[in-house]
Amino acid sequence: MEGNRSAKAPSICSSRSSPCGAGPSTGNDRLGAMNPARDLKRYLVTGFLVVAPVSITIFLLSWFVGWIDHMLSPVVFTILGRHVPGLGIAVGLALLLTIGFLSSNMIGRHLLEVIEDLLLRIPVFNWLYRTVKQLTEAFTPAGSRHFQSVVMVEYPRPGVHQLGFVTRRVEVETDQGITAHYCVYIPTNHLYIGDIVLVPVEKTIETDIPLQEGVQSFLSAGASLPARFKGLPYKDRGPSA
Repeated sequence: MEGNRSAKAPSICSSRSSPCGAGPSTGNDRLGAMNPARDLKRYLVTGFLVVAPVSITIFLLSWFVGWIDHMLSPVVFTILGRHVPGLGIAVGLALLLTIGFLSSNMIGRHLLEVIEDLLLRIPVFNWLYRTVKQLTEAFTPAGSRHFQSVVMVEYPRPGVHQLGFVTRRVEVETDQGITAHYCVYIPTNHLYIGDIVLVPVEKTIETDIPLQEGVQSFLSAGASLPARFKGLPYKDRGPSA
């Protein structure tokens, strides 16, 4: 029975696994996997990636509030004759609310697009702005529009399924012909850290989990995952899937 289960395991190429078609792991491979120096480096990088977004956010908010205080405090002091504590925070919140309101309607979005287009004409700023914008869009629930659907894949070993996000469909050409694969992003400990695996389309199981709920399930470590959801294997959804 164990042999039959192994034979049915999906052929999945992972960015973190051994190359496709490689033979079974040897004792040396297992020893190589237990590398303290490599594990320490991986833990340091993972810790940095976890802490960096929070640290950068706090730094930017502090700078933003301080900048507003620096700009407005002299004006307010001239008018009122005294400093107003928390002025930067209050004005900053009001400014963010105004921008959020403008971006939620057509006229406001058009105005923001015009301002964005002008800012993108600045040589160095345009590169920094595009990079930060892509990161924030990709790694937040609002960026879930980059995901196409939530699927289940048998990974990393037979009998174990993981949820992942389909980001695109690709075709892989080999000596046996051309096969369709889904590019599936499987988050690990945080939404912005994970594996990218190529899974044959017929080895995926479509779910009825909405994208937003799929993102929230990873952010909540599975606590917000629906108690019951439907899974539709490839044979039941047709070759056009």
